[in-house]
Amino acid sequence: MLLRRFLLHVRSENWFAVLLDFVVVVVGLFIGLQIDTWWEEQREAKLEATYLIEIQEDFELNKSRLEDSITALESIIRSVLALHQAAALDTPPMSVPELNEAFRSVGSMAAFIPVNRAFANLTGSGDLKIIRNRQLKNALANYYAAAEITMLVQNTHEMELVHIYEPYIIENLDYSVVAITRVDDFPLPPASEESSIMKVIGTRKFRNILTQKWVISTDLLNQHRGMLDLTDSVLRLLEPSRAK
Repeated sequence: MLLRRFLLHVRSENWFAVLLDFVVVVVGLFIGLQIDTWWEEQREAKLEATYLIEIQEDFELNKSRLEDSITALESIIRSVLALHQAAALDTPPMSVPELNEAFRSVGSMAAFIPVNRAFANLTGSGDLKIIRNRQLKNALANYYAAAEITMLVQNTHEMELVHIYEPYIIENLDYSVVAITRVDDFPLPPASEESSIMKVIGTRKFRNILTQKWVISTDLLNQHRGMLDLTDSVLRLLEPSRAK
């Protein structure tokens, strides 16, 4: 209809009407583009708000996991130090069950596995651009890069334990005494050499094993404390971003 009227005005050389038709078309296109842009901005704003909620949930869970791992590592380190002090004495101040329990704690490994659900969705879908806070985007990228390093350190230390700690137990102790129980419905038979730890506690090799575990645990503790600081930094950035 508009095109037919435009052609009619051209044939009749009604140039004012031609100009008016042209203005109507341009204005209509402009308004249409503005409406499309507004709708797209509204859609992205709602999507961004959803992502920000999911990111906050992920980082609150990361914070909880890190606090748990830090508590576990601090407990492990205390057990290592207690055994190290006992090993330096002619008569350990701890009973055999207490020594074995402390050594069982030494064998545990606290690890942090970060939650990255929202960030993975953002990067995988190409939606990272809708996060308007550039500082937050950079913080998220830096955080998960640091988390990769932390997991690499954890895996390296786990392999150290596999190659150093466990062979030492097999050679020198009754493994069934110091093994970590994962389930209750398949218990091991009673240990036959519960007091074997008394034979090795004063040796240099025993102290070196403890020192190695102290190195591993304090390194992980440092890594996890650093990740907790980064987690808190991201959570602080999320507060003004979600308020917008």
